[in-house]
Amino acid sequence: MDEPMQALFNDITDRLLEKYYPQTAYIENCKIRDEIGRKLWAQLSPEQKAQLEELQRAYDYAQMAELEAMFLAAFDQCKSLAFSHSA
Repeated sequence: MDEPMQALFNDITDRLLEKYYPQTAYIENCKIRDEIGRKLWAQLSPEQKAQLEELQRAYDYAQMAELEAMFLAAFDQCKSLAFSHSA
């Protein structure tokens, strides 16, 4: 992502995204995920905990990449809608 798009993305994730969580049940799903994670964590050995942390980082990177892709796709869609009506 280039610098201007990164700035827009950061503004949305830092300032606006929370506003839309209730419309998607995001908070509820995070609570369920976190409870399952706590139960699993309590059962793991130190080596397994390290491996799970590595897995979680990989999931986090993938999720962020997906959010960035969704942002870019939505931006392109909005841009194409604006241009198609301005001719």
